[in-house]
Amino acid sequence: MEKMAPSLEFLPDPMVIEAEWRANQAVAQKLEEDRAQQSARAPSAIFLRQARFALALTKLRKNVSHVHATSSRALVCALILKKLLNVTVSATIEARPALPREWIQNALSECVGGRVKDRQLVRGSSFLVDKTTFRSAPQQALGLVSQRSGIDLTAGTRFWQEWADLLTPWSGSDRKSKIENRK
Repeated sequence: MEKMAPSLEFLPDPMVIEAEWRANQAVAQKLEEDRAQQSARAPSAIFLRQARFALALTKLRKNVSHVHATSSRALVCALILKKLLNVTVSATIEARPALPREWIQNALSECVGGRVKDRQLVRGSSFLVDKTTFRSAPQQALGLVSQRSGIDLTAGTRFWQEWADLLTPWSGSDRKSKIENRK
């Protein structure tokens, strides 16, 4: 963690994010117009917050070729970044998403893949059904044994390996070199 800490970046202060939004009214207006044309829309409060994040993130970009959204809310931001920066997007959708189902289904069709709790949200081999948080009675018992023994007997090793195998090409150096050559 100590080696990674210096390379971590965070969103700017909310005042900076708002100033960026106001300074880029043409882009902000275009994003709002695009949203108005969608048949299924993200709720306005979520959209406006995530759009502001996306606009601020465009300034922080450093050879980014892929964005992974860690929730349905973050997917709003990631898809805006896809429009603005031509990045690929993957997503993890939580068990109880904050956005309408129809919007999520449309949004996931723009992703290269991801993890979902609900198999019915997607059709495609690049999406994994994430059952790592599901704990049956036998798994709970194994969890207690694991806790006492210090050996994790419940980890979804195969799932995480499949997930890593999917993530690697999405964020691979091949795509980065294509983006750098375009500049």
